[in-house]
Amino acid sequence: MSKNLYDSALLHISLPTLSTITDYHKDLIKASVNRVSSLLTILISCSEINHYANDPLSGWTRVHNLLSALYVFGTKVAYETDKPFLDIDIIFDKWCGYQVEVSNDRHFNVLFGHITENVRLQQFNETRKNSLLSNLPIHIIESKIPPPSFDLIDSNKIPLQPSNPKTFDHVAVGGTFDHLHSGHKVLLTMTAWITGKRLICGVTDDTMLENKKFKDLLESIDTRIAKVKQFLESIRRGLIYEVIPIYDAYGPTTTDAEIKAIVISKETMNGAHSINKEREKKGFQPLHLSIIEVISSSNPSLSEDELKNLKLSSTYLRFMKSN
Repeated sequence: MSKNLYDSALLHISLPTLSTITDYHKDLIKASVNRVSSLLTILISCSEINHYANDPLSGWTRVHNLLSALYVFGTKVAYETDKPFLDIDIIFDKWCGYQVEVSNDRHFNVLFGHITENVRLQQFNETRKNSLLSNLPIHIIESKIPPPSFDLIDSNKIPLQPSNPKTFDHVAVGGTFDHLHSGHKVLLTMTAWITGKRLICGVTDDTMLENKKFKDLLESIDTRIAKVKQFLESIRRGLIYEVIPIYDAYGPTTTDAEIKAIVISKETMNGAHSINKEREKKGFQPLHLSIIEVISSSNPSLSEDELKNLKLSSTYLRFMKSN
C-alpha cells in the first residue's frame, strides 16, 4: 500500500439539510475516491434524516435525491480514475442503528474529513478505543471551497410532517443484483428507508438469466444474495431481512398478503402493475408503489430514451471484467 492509497476508508460528511450538498462536499468525495482502492464508506450526519425517520414517505424525494447525487458523483469520479469496481457505500448516521466506526466487517485503514470534522473524527477513534480497537490515522482533506454554514439554515424551511404519517411494516424489492453497483444501492437503501419491520428482497435465480450478456461472468445466486444481505445490514440494523432467490417475476409478492409496498425503478413499472393484478385476483390489497429514478454514472435521473444505453448496469461491469 502506498503512502496515499488506502484499501478501505471512512469519510464523514455533515450536512445542514438534505438539500445542501455543494461543490465543497464533492471535493471531499473526489479526494477520498482518489485515495482509496477497494471500499469508501461515506457516513452522512444530517438532523433532517432523524426528522423524517418516523415518516419516511414525506422525506422520500429529498432522501432519494441526496443518495442519487452522492452515488452518481462518487461513481463518476471512480470511473474517471479507472476504478469501476470501487465499492462506495453511503450510510446515514444514527438511522443506520449502529456505530459505523467500529464495524467489524469494514476494516477501515483511515478516517477522512475536512478540518471542521476533526473533533468528530477524534470521537470515532475514542469509540474505537473503548471497543478495544486500534486508533486510525486521520487524513484531513483540504478544499478551497468553504463548507456551508449550519447557522444560515432556517429550520422553519424543513417541511412539517403530515398529521397521519404512513409507514409499511413489510416491504418488497427485487432484482438480479449482479456486481452490486450504485443503482442497486440506491434501490436497496430506499427500500430500507420505508420499511418498518421486514424487508423481503427477491434475487433472480440463475435459471432465469440464461439470456444475459456476458452470462459466464454473472455472479452466482449465493454470491449475489450474500452481497445484498451484507449491504442491507451495513446501511440499517434492526430490520428483518429476507433475501431469497426468486424463480419468476413475482416472487413472494403474490403469495404473501402481509407485504404492503414494493420499491421499483421506472423501467419496472409494468411488472409492478402485473403483480397488483395478480394480488387483486387473490383478494390481496394492491401494493403501494414507491418509485426510484434510474441513475447513470453522470446523471441522477435518466429519461426514457436514455435508459437502455446510459444507466449504471451490471452488464457494463461484466463487460469491463471481460476485457
